Amino acid sequence: MKGAVSLREARERTGLRLVLLPGLPSPWSQAAKGLLEVAGIPWLPVHRADDDPEDLLREWTGQESYPAAIYEDEASRSGWAEILLLVDRLAPEAGLVPRDEAMRARLFGYAHEICGEMGLGWCRRLMAVDAGLRADPPDPMAAWLGRKYGHRPDSAAAAPQRVVEVLEGLDALLTRSREAGGEYLLGAFSALDVYWATFCNLVSPLPHEQLPMPASLRPMFTAQDAPTLAALSPALLAHRDAVYREHLGLPVEL
Repeated sequence: MKGAVSLREARERTGLRLVLLPGLPSPWSQAAKGLLEVAGIPWLPVHRADDDPEDLLREWTGQESYPAAIYEDEASRSGWAEILLLVDRLAPEAGLVPRDEAMRARLFGYAHEICGEMGLGWCRRLMAVDAGLRADPPDPMAAWLGRKYGHRPDSAAAAPQRVVEVLEGLDALLTRSREAGGEYLLGAFSALDVYWATFCNLVSPLPHEQLPMPASLRPMFTAQDAPTLAALSPALLAHRDAVYREHLGLPVEL
């Protein structure tokens, strides 16, 4: 990414810094970037450099996951909700979080269904890990991810149905919004639309010219089971495309 600095340099800078893993289309990272861009908040992309100490990310942020948002001298934020709350605090005028309390609760509830534990992204990752563990021989990366993100036989078994449930729930939400005259998932544009657009790429990724991910990763990001494909409605895909076209921009920069 243009303008990215090392961990060592970023630690000495001020403002908002976002630590990213370059070259990979992680929806959590893409969502964080999208929220910052939509909100118009200046931010500095950070990539680990070859000469950064191995443990510098943990030393600086207290954890080893991506993305990690560090604003001024405040504690690092790596959870999707923490990052969204920071964005809303810095740019409330962007309207990414509704001011109406009931609508705000709906946003965070549905966003958890996309971004949170056993949500859409989590379960699609579990499905990929489970497939890697079942390979002969097992994929070492899948084994590492499985340990990091709590792969268990019961959670892996539940993941495909959870994906279907979330997709069906989002499709019903979009249908109700359209019937009420809205254009977006909650009627007006919000962070929920950013989450759906970015996390949809874990089910049906944008074409290569719009999302130039490594070819070896595309099968892992592409759902092939019939129940998931049936739940992924044309309306949801069209909404993903519209959010990228009108708000996030293309092609996606990894």
